[in-house]
Amino acid sequence: METHIRLLDRIHLQKYIYLISLFVSEQIEVADFEKVFLEIRNEDTYLMSGLFDESVGRVLGTFYLDVSDHTPDDLFDPNNDTFDITTDELRRRASEALGKLKDITSESFSRPSEKK
Repeated sequence: METHIRLLDRIHLQKYIYLISLFVSEQIEVADFEKVFLEIRNEDTYLMSGLFDESVGRVLGTFYLDVSDHTPDDLFDPNNDTFDITTDELRRRASEALGKLKDITSESFSRPSEKK
């Protein structure tokens, strides 16, 4: 299995990594993050065409569902048996997604070992 993602994948990933980094480090509000993330994702023809490496697509797809399931804290009802998640939980999941995306991109920068 190929562990090195393509150059185009790395280029297209940068916008997600940057935006998620801002959210995780609390440099932008959750409402702004959600708005921009959903705009970027919904307009991303590279992602929607399935061109990303499978591992990247899986991370972004899962995180998209997390963003979709987020409910602002003032509207969150812990007694409601839905899949809604709080802002703190979204930030935790964003941190996990960010770590995975960074791992994937750092793997892509390492050179494949030479075969003897």
